[in-house]
Amino acid sequence: MSLKSLIGISGCAVLGTLLIFAILLVVLLGMVIPQLPFGQAQAWEWMLGTPQPVSAPPLPSSEGKPVISGNGQWCVTRAYQETPQESHLNAGRVQGYVRDAKGRPLAGVAVHVSWDGDEGGITQTTDANGYYVFILSPGEYHVQVAQGQSQSVFFRTNLKEWYGHYTYDVDFASGNCFSSTGIYNNNPNAPQGFPVSGRITATFHDWSYYLRFGRTHEGLDLAVPEGTSVMATMSGRVVQAGNYGSWGNMVMMQNGPWEIIVAHLSRVDVSLGQTITNGSRLGLSGNTGFSTGPHVHYEIRYNGMPIDPQNMDAYLSDAAVGR
Repeated sequence: MSLKSLIGISGCAVLGTLLIFAILLVVLLGMVIPQLPFGQAQAWEWMLGTPQPVSAPPLPSSEGKPVISGNGQWCVTRAYQETPQESHLNAGRVQGYVRDAKGRPLAGVAVHVSWDGDEGGITQTTDANGYYVFILSPGEYHVQVAQGQSQSVFFRTNLKEWYGHYTYDVDFASGNCFSSTGIYNNNPNAPQGFPVSGRITATFHDWSYYLRFGRTHEGLDLAVPEGTSVMATMSGRVVQAGNYGSWGNMVMMQNGPWEIIVAHLSRVDVSLGQTITNGSRLGLSGNTGFSTGPHVHYEIRYNGMPIDPQNMDAYLSDAAVGR
């Protein structure tokens, strides 16, 4: 066999190997990218260098919005109906965490689920992480802390589209809280603007943030000098206030389905259960908790689901039923 033929055969073998490798790489990417937590669109945009259309994530059903009621020393800090796409479960359930006023998990706290026509219901205690979960059949339920006086959350798993397959996330924290249905459930106002005026150093679902820290960024980071006044972007009541570990000093406000969070503060100027008007000062900016420099972390949630503070219009039309 001539040298020319050997070179030709070797070249074909190399090209064939490269082609097989390329096909395997594409197949592998096709399998891995759908599993990434920050979304396929962002991953393909990074891989291909071309923008991909990104649709707004599905909103929970307005029909099944959980309803908070009651007063007491146990406060509901999160009441969220997961979409079936989020939960991927074949049964209804309610789950969540019980924490103290500083955000630390509480083990051994009794949580009670009841339903219409039943005086007993089911009681469980939280585990070492403060977590509880109830598996439920289709129906209408109330969940509350069974020790002392507690707010309760009414929710339904018997909705039409995914009958009996809805998951609700309900968290409680010790404190002193109240409900005012006429103000907070029937006429909530969506957040407007930002709590501080500063340079945005990390955006919502920021790709570079994920690469750096290995987790999804659910809000905006606004760089400002320490001691800058941090203002409320809506009216409502304070459902969390204090030091919450990696959040640092943090304030969470709620108004119907809307919630806002400001974190990494140097000082908190409000207290749990306090009613706040839009534009009031919540505290001063800082560098507390898991923070790489002075800034304010700002989140907006609708029925517990984080949404982009820079793209509110995409959600306001879908969320109009809750306004």
